[in-house]
Amino acid sequence: MTDNRWYDCPTIIPYYGGKFMLSNKLVPMLSPHKRYIEAFAGSLSMFFRKKKVKPEEFNVLNDIDNNIVNLYKCVIDDYDLLVENIYWITRSRTTFDEVKKGIIENSSFTIPDCAQASKYFFLIRNSFNNIPYCPFSREATWKPNELIENLRYSRDYIGGSTIENLDFRELVCKYKPKAGDMWYFDPPYIVATEKKDYYLADFGYTEHEDLKACVDMINMGGGNFMISYDDKEVLRDMYSEYNIKTIETKYVGRTVGAGKIFTELVITNYDINEQHSLF
Repeated sequence: MTDNRWYDCPTIIPYYGGKFMLSNKLVPMLSPHKRYIEAFAGSLSMFFRKKKVKPEEFNVLNDIDNNIVNLYKCVIDDYDLLVENIYWITRSRTTFDEVKKGIIENSSFTIPDCAQASKYFFLIRNSFNNIPYCPFSREATWKPNELIENLRYSRDYIGGSTIENLDFRELVCKYKPKAGDMWYFDPPYIVATEKKDYYLADFGYTEHEDLKACVDMINMGGGNFMISYDDKEVLRDMYSEYNIKTIETKYVGRTVGAGKIFTELVITNYDINEQHSLF
């Protein structure tokens, strides 16, 4: 049975590092906007938490991970074929290992590909901590009928959005920042850069520096931005000219320190204390 809390934020996949719970605090901090752009889609908790899209809003949802983008495009454009593929996947460790090997090794598919999307959906739903690299989770549940109904509900939210499959640097160049923008960034954290075992795509220190250059462009263009980051001194120094707020959260999926309170950074170029919940 679906947790009732999910209906307030109907994400399509759980995702390690996603903002399902933290978005309760972050969404009210968003500035008023006419164009919402999320550069690192992941589970899109921030987008789904905003409730159904307002008619006047233009939403751009981007990720460089082909599998994430492919899944979202299939939900929007090929829903019936996608759910048919999902329905016939039987949960087993053997199936999981075969799917995992195929997903990690195959990046040359053409989007949209519903067979690939259903396998990725299965992989995320059945991997430990919802991390593609991780092994089969004994505790995960796989109930296709329930999941398919959830997908139908999520589709009503995401339909009509523009889905992009770009590097974040290219995204900022393609969608020239302007007044009325709200750019949200939830990049791989510094800890992920150091461990190198959370994400399929690489994100190194050069990318962290380039992200800073991108938000400088947004600021100069008159748009607003928000970044969620882990609390590291290097980041506090890098973004010292912007507003930095700390926020507490629990990393419930961690194998070490589960349930412990951690501090994260919320970085903006506007005063979030003046913002009010619009959603």
